[in-house]
Amino acid sequence: MSGSGEEREALSLAKAGLTHRGPDELGEYSSDGARLFIARLAIIDLTSGVTPVENENGKVAAVMNGEIYNYIELSRLLSERNHLLKTKTDTEVLPHLYEEHGSHFCNNLRGMFAVALWDVRRQRLLLARDRFGKKPLYYMRLDSGGVLFASEIKALRNMLSPGCFSIRDQAVYDYLSLGFIPQPSSIYEGVQQVPPGAVISFEEEEVKTSHYWIPKRKNVTKNLEDVRNRIQDSVRIRMRSDVPVGVFLSGGIDSNIVAYEAARATEGEVKTFTVRMPDEELDESNLARAAATAYQVRNEVLPLEISPERDLVELVRHYDQPFADSSALACWAVARLAAQRLKVVLTGDGGDELFGGYRRHLAAYRLGQMQWVPRWGWHALAKVFPRRQRRSPLGFARRFARGARATPGRRYLEWSSDLLLDDDKCTIWQGGEVAATEDWIEAQVEGNASLLRQQMQLDQRVNLLSDLLVKMDMATMAHSLEARSPLLDHELAEYAMGLTDGELIRGGVTKSVLRQAYADVLPVEVLNGKKRGFEVPVERWLETEWRELLQDVLGAQEPAAAAYVDRRFLRDLIADRLEGDWNVPMLKYTMLVLELWLREQKN
Repeated sequence: MSGSGEEREALSLAKAGLTHRGPDELGEYSSDGARLFIARLAIIDLTSGVTPVENENGKVAAVMNGEIYNYIELSRLLSERNHLLKTKTDTEVLPHLYEEHGSHFCNNLRGMFAVALWDVRRQRLLLARDRFGKKPLYYMRLDSGGVLFASEIKALRNMLSPGCFSIRDQAVYDYLSLGFIPQPSSIYEGVQQVPPGAVISFEEEEVKTSHYWIPKRKNVTKNLEDVRNRIQDSVRIRMRSDVPVGVFLSGGIDSNIVAYEAARATEGEVKTFTVRMPDEELDESNLARAAATAYQVRNEVLPLEISPERDLVELVRHYDQPFADSSALACWAVARLAAQRLKVVLTGDGGDELFGGYRRHLAAYRLGQMQWVPRWGWHALAKVFPRRQRRSPLGFARRFARGARATPGRRYLEWSSDLLLDDDKCTIWQGGEVAATEDWIEAQVEGNASLLRQQMQLDQRVNLLSDLLVKMDMATMAHSLEARSPLLDHELAEYAMGLTDGELIRGGVTKSVLRQAYADVLPVEVLNGKKRGFEVPVERWLETEWRELLQDVLGAQEPAAAAYVDRRFLRDLIADRLEGDWNVPMLKYTMLVLELWLREQKN
């Protein structure tokens, strides 16, 4: 590091770009060869937990975004091995664990984390990420041989000139099918994410990636009491905090399980927060309030206050990459309100992915029982069902039949996405040479797994990693709020992976294990309620609050998106002249987000 004025200015801009993630304390470490910076959100050891942290002789230093939940047990073990820990912060266990276990130190961690660790003697940098990828960690190699890394891309962009960042055509192509950029790549050439459950070592000229957690199925015996005990422990350990912890409570099973266990862990002292949706069909606040009463915990209803145009523009700018999950707007608004009340919330994220909660999981299970049906049979059946009302039972039956005859990659898009398939994109693509998104998806599948397990693997490795966790982390941390996911505890996940297909889907009912395990404590309305997404009225806003914006940006003489998508397609899209089996409102929103993001790049 040169320490020049230009470099100091770049680092200062990078720090400014991350202070929303940690407004309580700014810390910096500098040695020959490395600089580490942290913007801290103080949650554990509020007074003496200064970071970055070092070992006793200052030869190993670390910074972390996230939480190590088992830090108390690890601190005790390290003290028994004569390590001197100066604080009670969870981050301080990291350099000492590295002294004990080298690059394998993550094996001991139970938590969500993005870690950077510097070994002065070896001039070695380690970047590590938690097992599910809850916390982001981007990095890029420089021509000089150096490495830049940060929790958000905006910090990297603040350190280098705009000319260092060129848009990847493949990323845009994938976005048109998924509505987000699949990891570990990013929208920019040369900017990567550390894969979940991995450590990347940079030492001299050698770069080595090692995976410390590769989920593998182990046979387990289903025991409902054991399921409850494991979830109880996962919630209990995530209540560790020196500031109040709340729970996001909806009418869904997952958040209710978390709220119930948090109530038990705190003897009813935890506070729950529920969103009141303006659309009655989507509103679950009455059910959530009744559930909170049953658990004997306080509940505060937060009105969903969204300014559609202002919040959309702000969200597009903040997320750093094109991101078209419209429910991010609701998460953004709720996080903004909740952050005025506390610093930490528990969520129900992960329950669907680990315990088989989606309608497409039931579809995969049923398809596995119907392998005798020939492909031409599914092809004929797909033509019988109507094209309209894609999310109605008949609409999904059509998508089921189309996916049933398809390869795993295409099936995933048929069942999971409302956007474009490769056949669609080939007719409108204007960018450079790219590969089919379906091929990349298919490469994520373990071929010897059942169809249900294949679908669940893809939901974990594609949708959970690059959509749901990104949505929650970026929305909450934008407002200095930490979201913890007890149902994504890796020990609980390893147990869930050992359950059989018939245990996950029983009698045509999704998430059967969780329903059975909590049948005696959750309200029957929660157990048997209709599954609702955390959605906003996209179609209505496209016709009202976003109508002028849509026409102005996508209907412009030279829309930026025309570099990637045929201009005629854009004109037909906003004029409702498209012909085909497409979710037009979702396509409009996806292209609107892309156009707004591309315009941000020009600015």
